[in-house]
Amino acid sequence: MRVAHISDVHLGYRAYSRTNELGVNQREADVMRAFRTALRGALQTEPDLMVITGDLFHAVRPPNSSLITAYKYLTELQSQRRGAPLVIIAGNHETPRIAESGCILALLSHISGVQVVYDQMTQLELPALDACLLCIPSRGVGDIAQRILEPNPKFRWNLLLLHGLLEGVTPFALERPIDKQKIVRDEWDYIALGDWHLYTQVAPNALYAGATEFTSTNIWEEAGSPKGWILYDTTTRTHAFQEIPTRAVHDLLPIDAADLTAAELNSAIESRANAIETFDGAIVRQRVNNLLPELRSQIDGELIRELKMRALHYHLDLRPPRVGFRSHQSHHRDSGDEETRMTLVDEWRLFAQHYPLPADLDRESFIALGVRYLEGDEAP
Repeated sequence: MRVAHISDVHLGYRAYSRTNELGVNQREADVMRAFRTALRGALQTEPDLMVITGDLFHAVRPPNSSLITAYKYLTELQSQRRGAPLVIIAGNHETPRIAESGCILALLSHISGVQVVYDQMTQLELPALDACLLCIPSRGVGDIAQRILEPNPKFRWNLLLLHGLLEGVTPFALERPIDKQKIVRDEWDYIALGDWHLYTQVAPNALYAGATEFTSTNIWEEAGSPKGWILYDTTTRTHAFQEIPTRAVHDLLPIDAADLTAAELNSAIESRANAIETFDGAIVRQRVNNLLPELRSQIDGELIRELKMRALHYHLDLRPPRVGFRSHQSHHRDSGDEETRMTLVDEWRLFAQHYPLPADLDRESFIALGVRYLEGDEAP
């Protein structure tokens, strides 16, 4: 049985202020384009089964434009597949906090061949494929520890679909990671995983498809990583990752401004940008470390405006020296000083920059609150 596995599409995701010729947020349009590309690619492979393992939508109430377009694309897809099975489970982004609120995915169940699971852990039987799917949406993750998860012996093929982070996938997680031993077992013909935005093979039969575009809270750690979907064969237990084109994301090599003149700093900023062939229209971050206040005011504003016009988004990340920092020149003047050490606040900032956050939590406010706690101020 051939399975097309798509995950973490995040339709309705918006970022930055640019819009396309139709007035749609450019990143929202990019995400929708990636989804359509994935659907078209999957259709060409003629899979027996398609699965989407969570976060099809970026929010509980996605923009009407994304909802309508998604419904249209999936209806067209299923028409061409003649109603072949397509199973969608809910991720944390589209799952309301109150179960009684329902889930937007329920709307998609009216499309031929589409089955959605958004509330509790559910076993779906697909007799036409002689397959049984144990579906664990985001809301069902809490029941994993109390349940015995095992294949259904009445069916030839047994798949497990899960939206959640397994232990060992990431060093930072908002919640306790899922016990890997409960999920990753050889008796499952395929374990289709979602929630982690990077294509990752956990075991020969357990795979994160990753996201179809750059939509995480920290896209910089994903820069350079491919986006796409997975075609899996349950007979041979082999798979092929199908990469799809996306908006370019570049996290440029940091500049150490410790001993640079204003001219040297501006030249470094310009040369870093010009060295990227796909800079125009891309999402770009340029970090500048150890930047003294007097040098900050001498950054070429016209150059930065030009770079921001060329890129879809250009983020000049200016970072002051750490506490106790000395330039190389001052270090040579006083080599007997203690080595530079990061303060607890510095370590918190570094940690919080990469910590996965819910979509509705502002990262800068999160970091600032932590700083207030560490510095002894009363937090609200």
